[in-house]
Amino acid sequence: MKIKFLLSPIAYKVDEKLKEAKEYLGKYINLEESEDPDAIVLLTGGTEEEALKYLKDGLFIIPFGKANGLAASLEVQAYAKEKGIKTILITKPNENIMNILKVLDEFKNKKVGIIGKPSDWLIKSGNYDVLKDFGLEPIEISLKEVEENLKEDPSLTDKIWNLSKEKKITKEELLKATKVYTSLKKIIEKYNLYALTIRCFDLAINLKITGCLALSLLNSEGIISSCEGDTEALVTMLFVNKLTNKTPFMANLADIEKDEYTFAHCTIAINIPEYFNLNTHFETLSSVGIEGYINSEKITLLRIGRNKKFTVFTGEVVKRPFEENMCRTQITVKIKDDSFLKNPIGNHFVIVLGDEEEKIKSLEKLGWERV
Repeated sequence: MKIKFLLSPIAYKVDEKLKEAKEYLGKYINLEESEDPDAIVLLTGGTEEEALKYLKDGLFIIPFGKANGLAASLEVQAYAKEKGIKTILITKPNENIMNILKVLDEFKNKKVGIIGKPSDWLIKSGNYDVLKDFGLEPIEISLKEVEENLKEDPSLTDKIWNLSKEKKITKEELLKATKVYTSLKKIIEKYNLYALTIRCFDLAINLKITGCLALSLLNSEGIISSCEGDTEALVTMLFVNKLTNKTPFMANLADIEKDEYTFAHCTIAINIPEYFNLNTHFETLSSVGIEGYINSEKITLLRIGRNKKFTVFTGEVVKRPFEENMCRTQITVKIKDDSFLKNPIGNHFVIVLGDEEEKIKSLEKLGWERV
């Protein structure tokens, strides 16, 4: 992150203050001192006038220490507000906030593959603006490249077959599904992709092969990948993965009974569930879907949208029997918050195991709006 440290030369022990700030902030972010900074760090009072030349929309103002940097920051932000400049004041750069800044800094200029463009039904969730909000670079890649690199992997087939608990498909179908995984791995290497999303239903329709296995394996390897070309879900998955070091999965809201909500999807990273079965893909009843069984008392649901909006909730997992007439990985949670679904910002929810709400809601301190 590009930083400018500001301190008054007449303040006592200025060298010590600067060293302390660099050591603390440097634990989380790469400090690149710049005259065009993303953030200004005010270490002392008397820095208000100097700060004026760095003001711009989106600038972080970070006071540090106890030598009136906070007081100076309040003055600077008040001035910026009067001038119509939107800055973000971080009154206390605690660990949660700094970890989010670390994630945001890591995303800059990373390449994200948009393979086959977003699905037609994602009239809101397939926009590229959300990628640009995070400094990610979208790279459009044709589905033809996926088809050109298809290659079966017998050893991978044996491995997944043996790892699964129950097989509701043939081993031949599993072998066919490995072709999408090997193809995507080549594409990732070719374009140096940080993450990807794929228009997977076209594969199921045209090739009679689903991408569910491929995306399951990629996510389990830490290569974050979303279904259907959903860019907002992809950004959400990337963000929560880097912030919590947990593997996320995306799912549709499939059923509601009072305050119990069932989420379902035909893929989940194989490192998340306690065990998984190999089943068909629900909508087409063909190829391979991953039927994962999750062992967790609590989960966190979140979604990030463009214009710096996000939603996050926690829920208690409720045991329910498997339903055939639904996407294959299913999880039911009790959500006690009455505001759930009052302001939806998209179709797919992203889920991680455990309660991570406290970390995620720190986005509010960085100028994001929780809805």
